[in-house]
Amino acid sequence: MSPVLPGVALAGLLLVDTLRRVYAVGKQANDHFVAVVVSACMGLYGLQWVAAPSLWPAWAAGMVGLWGLFFCLHRDQACPRWLIWVLAWPSQLAYAFALWAGLVWLIRAPIAWGLGSSVLWAGAWLLLPLGFAVGGCIHARLRGHRVTRHRVPGLPGRVVQLSDLHASPLMAGPELRALVAQVNALKPALVLITGDQVMPFSEARHDYLIHALKGVVAPSFCCAGNHDLPVLDALRTALEPVSPMLVDEGRQAGPFFVYGVGFHWKNARVELEKSMMSVEGEGFRIVLAHDPRLAVWIRPEQVDLVLSGHTHGGQVGLNMMGLRPTLLGLFGVRDQGWFHDGVLQYVHAGNWWIGLPPRMGVAGEIAVFDPA
Repeated sequence: MSPVLPGVALAGLLLVDTLRRVYAVGKQANDHFVAVVVSACMGLYGLQWVAAPSLWPAWAAGMVGLWGLFFCLHRDQACPRWLIWVLAWPSQLAYAFALWAGLVWLIRAPIAWGLGSSVLWAGAWLLLPLGFAVGGCIHARLRGHRVTRHRVPGLPGRVVQLSDLHASPLMAGPELRALVAQVNALKPALVLITGDQVMPFSEARHDYLIHALKGVVAPSFCCAGNHDLPVLDALRTALEPVSPMLVDEGRQAGPFFVYGVGFHWKNARVELEKSMMSVEGEGFRIVLAHDPRLAVWIRPEQVDLVLSGHTHGGQVGLNMMGLRPTLLGLFGVRDQGWFHDGVLQYVHAGNWWIGLPPRMGVAGEIAVFDPA
């Protein structure tokens, strides 16, 4: 039997089952995007199997890693630690390598074609994406809950921001409770979470999120993210006693007034302006906007500080080398840190660490804001 046939068969079987899991909860734009990414990554491992069948164990491990992420996400309960080590963590490396290797292949293929070399097999060139993948994943894991500290003029007390928790079988009770313990140790006056409380493909599970947030000592509020939309009503009801989700509404919390805006893929500016036409509150005014681009359309007289998330710190970047540039930042996306175009805005790097697309060279954070 040809050594290529097992690889093609394995890629086909794992791809079909992975796509089945991707579309198990819906067929929205995000699901289609994920399906394309998964298919491209699985195809790359299949091509590498064809080009270098002697390395089939590596390509097989990569394919299983791609599939393993969605196997874990579709569990009805939190993943045991051994399963996270066996499937979830390797999935991050598998996706990261496929994405970096795909970039190398796209750059190298036209050159190799012109020189008459093998287009499918990049040889030693693959050590470069492997290095980036390993380094980026290790950095994201080891630095995932670093505390970043900031000073804000006029702030009446310490505020801690979390974002993109993406609660799931992979970010379940133990992980969330450990995060809450870190937050409580910082003794904040207010805790704010800027959207995406749940993980795509496992949105229906809220219990470990709710139980963990019950442990937050300070007053806490959150806003809606794009991945909260499929279960928005149920999630708002569940969160109300522990961390009310503000969707186009505001709440007074001592010297703070917190206003949360809804998430909209379309007509975002129109919906934002409609939402904030009658904003009234006393004290230091903070707007929670999951989508960081909304800050451009908020009038300075309406707010003192805008907190956002959504972009996961730029997703792919050079933070692990101590440098700021990220992939999303190169395209003008508000990726991480401070922005001041009319209003003062901080974009949070997020708190999840296992998912798709994988973090590559960009770690999460716990953002702490103190009076200047």
